[in-house]
Amino acid sequence: MIDIHCHIVYGVDDGSYSRNESLRMAAEAIESGITDIIATPHCIPAMFENYVGPDYYAAFDRLYAALHDEGMDRDLTVHRGMEAFATPSTLAQFDRGALHCLGSSDYLLIECDFAEDPEFFSGILKGLLERRIRPVVAHPERYFFAHDDIRRLLDMVDMGCVLQLDTESITGAFGRKCRETAFSLLDRGAAQLAASDAHDSDMRRPDMREAADIVADSFSPRYAQLLFDTNPRRILENRPLLFRGQYGSEEGRDSASRHHRRRDGFMTDEEYWGI
Repeated sequence: MIDIHCHIVYGVDDGSYSRNESLRMAAEAIESGITDIIATPHCIPAMFENYVGPDYYAAFDRLYAALHDEGMDRDLTVHRGMEAFATPSTLAQFDRGALHCLGSSDYLLIECDFAEDPEFFSGILKGLLERRIRPVVAHPERYFFAHDDIRRLLDMVDMGCVLQLDTESITGAFGRKCRETAFSLLDRGAAQLAASDAHDSDMRRPDMREAADIVADSFSPRYAQLLFDTNPRRILENRPLLFRGQYGSEEGRDSASRHHRRRDGFMTDEEYWGI
């Protein structure tokens, strides 16, 4: 498996807080079958300003050195990336070379505020597409506007954007609405990627096996392979991504509806968001 969204670079955002924590995350990733990670530190103005520059490269070099010292770089390859936060200055930042795409590709991982105006976010996405950059919309199932109207996300797919689901949305750890929205996207074949969005080695871990098993059981093993390996690999190769209908069998499609119901043990949305 390949994880294209992971906060494993230490000391730069709300992800890994130390060298040892990054090594623990790396060990968990290797044990779970992940061969490649695209490290994606947050890039948020006035909060986590991980723009391309000397500090950005130095943070990655420290991580690479730590992995090499422990011999982990033989089993895990970490690629550079970032998770850009959509603001009025995003397109200007891209134009001045401050934003790093995923690996060496033309795919840019981008998020917005959970309560963002979808029209504003769509405008940023259109601007990136006009620059021949393919936006990868991070965790679209978590945005409030998606809970109100999933067609907002389907419109983004029609524009040419890519939707990346968080594994903890698939497992239910982010609450009922996030899981239902994730499964609605999966059922429509609109999601092309899944990733851990891991922040640590304890609560939000870089272990995607449970989510991959759920997708394989609810839809098909081939769809799980597409989300967790085939399309992530195509990002590293800077190739066009595939949709579910373009790849493998469609068996298991109708079985997904049983997972839309809330199960015991899932947090309610109020519990997750603290409201």
